[in-house]
Amino acid sequence: MTPPAVLPNGRIEYVPIRRLRLDDENPRLAAAAVGKSQEDLAVYLEMGFDAFTVAESIAKFGYFDSEPLVAAPKPNSDLFVVVEGNRRLTALLGLAVAEVRTAFYDADRWERLTPVTALTTDSRIPVVVVASREECRPLLGYRHISGILQWTPFAQARYIAELFVEGMKLEDVRAQVGLDTAKLLSLNRDFAIAMQAKRLGIDIGAIESTFSLLQVTMSNTKLREYVGAPLGSQYACGADPIPDGQHEALKEVIGFVFGTETRPPVIQDSRQISKLGMVVATKEGLRALRKGESLDAAKQVIEDQQVDPRDRLVKRLTAAKNALALAGGDMPQFQEDPAVRRLVEEIGESLRSLEGPSA
Repeated sequence: MTPPAVLPNGRIEYVPIRRLRLDDENPRLAAAAVGKSQEDLAVYLEMGFDAFTVAESIAKFGYFDSEPLVAAPKPNSDLFVVVEGNRRLTALLGLAVAEVRTAFYDADRWERLTPVTALTTDSRIPVVVVASREECRPLLGYRHISGILQWTPFAQARYIAELFVEGMKLEDVRAQVGLDTAKLLSLNRDFAIAMQAKRLGIDIGAIESTFSLLQVTMSNTKLREYVGAPLGSQYACGADPIPDGQHEALKEVIGFVFGTETRPPVIQDSRQISKLGMVVATKEGLRALRKGESLDAAKQVIEDQQVDPRDRLVKRLTAAKNALALAGGDMPQFQEDPAVRRLVEEIGESLRSLEGPSA
């Protein structure tokens, strides 16, 4: 797909750093970033997106005019909100503003860079000024979703959801971000599920950092049906995707997949989502997970329920016989070991109990 035209209505201006502001609505940021101070946003971007590497480049080579920021005027002020280039702005702020860099985790390394640069808050930076955030969305959508500078899956979903909420038609969203219809609609639904989970009091930090795991979870038919989530194509934009009666089911599945404060996830990676769906779809397996059993143990409970009791007994006795035969090879050198003797006695008692009271 050909990328959209690059900001045909934008104009290049050289704007002092002091008039530039980080964007708290940047899809790259966590949802909790909205409304945060400029210092808090800078700290988040410095820690999470390696702004220091950009700062090192600026300190060594200067700021290239060929890489302008993209910004829109902030209403009722002479300030500009940077909608593209927040990591670069963070680097500039760290180099030019002492109060910002001292808040960073490793402020000393930033201090070592500042003597190399002559940046101050009055230093002018090339900025493509657009009339509004909406004007540059074709560039942002394509560049960060289908292009070479892709956002995280959560940031992509957040951006797409915002387009739908604003009333953009499906075909226009598809043209803007370069994704097929099915993936677009699923991302929109999955972001809505994450936001509903947050409103229900569920910590979605793990979902934000590994959003693709939620995508895999909601692509599993059994798990999707358990929480009552619709298909992406059937989700009504702006509505809560999970019905009222399924809120606890949603909390449960999120806990199984991402863990809780008291229990780690029951899956090790996304390849086990299918197994989790199979277990959750049965009363026996779900009961076992709720009791704290591992995913494999819960799966075994299901299998035990499905096997003929006699076949199950024969299988277990055969496994025990084979294990004892293998143990026999090691017995001579540990014959007098107290722990070994105790286990042999316990096995003998188990055998006598199997033979019954008449033996």
